[in-house]
This record gives sequence, structure tokens and C-alpha cells, in this order.
Amino acid sequence: MTTTVSETLDGAGARRLNHCVLNRDLSLALWGNREVRVAYHQVAHHTLSLYLRGGYRTRRLDAEHGFGAPGKLCLMPATSDSVWEVGQYQEFIHLYISDAGLRHFALESFDCDPRRVEIPDLTFFEHPRINAACKALLQTPWVEGGERLQLQQGTYQLMGQLIRSFVQPRSANGPLKGGLSGRQLSRARDYIQANFGGELQLDQLAQAAGLSRYHFARMFKLSTGLTPHQYVNKVRVQRGREMLEAGLPQVEVAALCGFSHQSHFAAHFKRYLGVTPGQYLRSL
Repeated sequence: MTTTVSETLDGAGARRLNHCVLNRDLSLALWGNREVRVAYHQVAHHTLSLYLRGGYRTRRLDAEHGFGAPGKLCLMPATSDSVWEVGQYQEFIHLYISDAGLRHFALESFDCDPRRVEIPDLTFFEHPRINAACKALLQTPWVEGGERLQLQQGTYQLMGQLIRSFVQPRSANGPLKGGLSGRQLSRARDYIQANFGGELQLDQLAQAAGLSRYHFARMFKLSTGLTPHQYVNKVRVQRGREMLEAGLPQVEVAALCGFSHQSHFAAHFKRYLGVTPGQYLRSL
């Protein structure tokens, strides 16, 4: 059974100093902890950690990596296990990233096959740019509204830095466990981009990729980390945001993006972007 880092830290008696859910794939937390042993098991998400204060006697027991200190970073991939001995009082910031969110980001931002993305397990490393990007997140209030968008922008920049620096694709010649071919995935994505405002059917997407409905749905998720339905809704929200920025009314945007009601659009917008369309417009 998978767990989250927050659940484990709560169970160990750590103090949650601040917390912010940015969207379904990203969240932030600021923690204080001292003199305890913490064991993470089958964590359900990726975690980036930056020590802000203390940590000098904190060490990882399942591997030799020295001790923590302010400015030290840790990167823990999803499904990983680790055991830590926490020394005197320390404070640290965590960025939690869902595996599906990371893979989709790699696909959309770097045109990288999500099946080939691997995140390394790194303990007590230093990286000035990632350090600065993490600290910049602390300069923005973790509240609803326009600040939430600024936090999202900062976290996506941070994710991009992580991918450029550490997320190495598996060998392009290595075997892949199922999924769509590059050509099939490209056809499906192009079809969605061209028809996102209509009533998309699984039959249509499967036909664009040249596959049966059953095989397409299963292999699409293997390739993108998202179901076809989730991927389509994400595209609709992204295009809807662009239309809002262009000045179109919300009710018109909802219809153009394939949502049956404005409230339906608003609910998906909040789910994927962490703010309502109205909050987003007020931040522009």
C-alpha cells in the first residue's frame, strides 16, 4: 500500500508549518521536525526537499550520504523506501509531484516519451538554481487567488530545472513495456488538439491511432500517465485559459472547450490549475 510523505511526517509528530495544494499534481509543505526516526515506504509521489534551518545531525540510515545542513537538497522518487534519523530541530520545504503529473509535464514541455522518464534518488546534494527556485516559493504567500498562480509558475519552472538537470530518459533503444508508438501517440494528440471543443469519443481517438478502443485506452495511459478522458480535460482547460487571456467571456469559453456548462468548466479549471476562472482573470 502506498503512502504520502505528509502522512508519514504527521504520524512521526512533525510540525506542519504551512501547506498548499496547487492542483491535483502539485503541492507544497513547510515542516519542522526534531529528534525522531522517520521511515518512508512506497511513497505515492515524487518529493523534492530543501533544508532551510538545521539538519546538521540528520542522516539517512539505509544509505551512507553524510549529514544534512541548510541548503542541502534531497530528491525522493515515487514508490521509493528510505529511513531517516532526524537530529536537532530543523525546518525544510517539500515539493510533492505526482508521477502522472511529472510524466505529462515531460511530454508537453520537453516532448519526452513519459515511459522513458526516470527520476533519481538523491540525498544531500547541492544545486544553486534549484535552491534559489525553492526559496523563491517561500516569498509568495501560500493563499488562494493570484498568488496561487505565481506559485504554480514557480513550481513548473522548478520542475523544468529538475528534468533538465536530473531526469534522464531511459535509453531510446531500450525496451518499453507497452504503450503507443511515437507515431500513434502523435496522431492521437493532434486529433485531440484539433477537436477538443467537440464531443470526443474513444472510437474517434482509437481510429486516429489505428487501434481498437480497448488497446488504445490501455496503451494511451501507459504512454502519457493519463486516461484519454483526463488528457482531453487537461487540454480543454489549457486552451480555455488561453481564451480567457484573450478576453473571451467565461460562458463562451466553456462552450468552445467542449464543456456542457460554465460550472463544469469552472470545476475542471479549479481542479487542474488550483484557482477558479474568476480568480485567474483577476490575477492578469
